[in-house]
Amino acid sequence: MFIQGILVVQPTHTAKQKKEGTYAHAALNDVALLTAIAGLVVIEYNKISHNGTHFVSPHAILGLITYILTALQAVVGITQYFVPQLYGGEANAKKLYKYHRVGGYVILLAMLATVALATQTDYNKNVLQIQLWAVLVGALILLLGVVPRIRLNKFGYLAGR
Repeated sequence: MFIQGILVVQPTHTAKQKKEGTYAHAALNDVALLTAIAGLVVIEYNKISHNGTHFVSPHAILGLITYILTALQAVVGITQYFVPQLYGGEANAKKLYKYHRVGGYVILLAMLATVALATQTDYNKNVLQIQLWAVLVGALILLLGVVPRIRLNKFGYLAGR
């Protein structure tokens, strides 16, 4: 759902598309974040009930960092659009959009890396046996769908385009 949340605003051209895209982006990402938090709660409940270790594997550490970045990203995105006064007005809030976009792509890469690191956990090695190569191929296919839709001018580069 996070990917759909990205794709729905890539690219938009008219004011109507931008507004509708923003609402769809927010809704998809909100549901995705709530689902991810539910997953974290289930995992932590399982760890607690089995006296498991918490946040020691690279997967767990990067996952926690990714959760924190995602929550911060959500707060910034929501406030930029719906409460721009916090940034000194709509014009100032819009100036920060490029950082929100960059942050989203960085978080996407962190999410993909977190999933890849999950293949190295004991649970995966002993139970699921999902192969790292399969996750990397899936991530590559996903990126092949997302990257061509990125518009560098939306980051403030290539302003003439």
